[in-house]
Amino acid sequence: MMKSSSCRTLRRWNRACRRNCRTAVKSVTFYWLVLLLVFLNTSLSASEHYNQPEWLTELQDIANKVLLSLFTLEMLLKMYSLGLHYFKAFFNRFDCFVVCGGIMETILVEMEIMPPLGISVLRCVRLLRIFKVTRHWTALSNLVASLLNSMKSIASLLLLLFLFLIIFALLGMQLFGGKFNFDETQTKRSTFDTFPQALLTCFQILTGEDWNMVMYDGIMAYGGPVFPGMIVCIYFVILFICGNYILLNVFLAIAVDNLAGGDGDGDKKKEE
Repeated sequence: MMKSSSCRTLRRWNRACRRNCRTAVKSVTFYWLVLLLVFLNTSLSASEHYNQPEWLTELQDIANKVLLSLFTLEMLLKMYSLGLHYFKAFFNRFDCFVVCGGIMETILVEMEIMPPLGISVLRCVRLLRIFKVTRHWTALSNLVASLLNSMKSIASLLLLLFLFLIIFALLGMQLFGGKFNFDETQTKRSTFDTFPQALLTCFQILTGEDWNMVMYDGIMAYGGPVFPGMIVCIYFVILFICGNYILLNVFLAIAVDNLAGGDGDGDKKKEE
């Protein structure tokens, strides 16, 4: 009887503790407290610089361990109060991944199993937690949701753009492969001699970065601004217009279309 009474008391106490913890972790105060820790972590990462003093490095290491402990405490509190429902939210799963990765990396570095090379990488991953601000910022939340919804269409467009680059890179290799060496006093960085170089050159033309100089080199490779050389400029004009003004601008069209759809859904919710 005493044992069953103690078990009931313990279960009752556990339910009360979980209820209080659930109320605490779902409160706005707890949310802004965690967001403050995220901003502190961001400031800590921003304070790192080349040739920094030793005391600053030690301070950053201590602060990183303290912040990692606080983030671990936040994760454990949420796991205790929410149970398996903790893993239903995307940000909770992301927090769990970042915290577990940080703990594992800290252990490996402290035991000198691995050098502290990847610490900065996982610290930078933690900065993505700043997107938690979208929870209470409706406009920003709608913007992020619209961009994520457009990923499927953008992925198809990226595949089309990659095929477009491959076609024009192979065509450029046939037209200009080994022909940009007409001026031996200069080393050309944008050439079509190999397939990777041709891909980079086509991508440079799509971005509009000094693309006209590449076109002039192509014209000079065929004897200058005379009849045979002027014809090859059609290749660069088609690549620039189709790639830059058509394909790349479709990205903006997809994003604007999804944003307009997201604003329409938001207005409908407000009307309801």
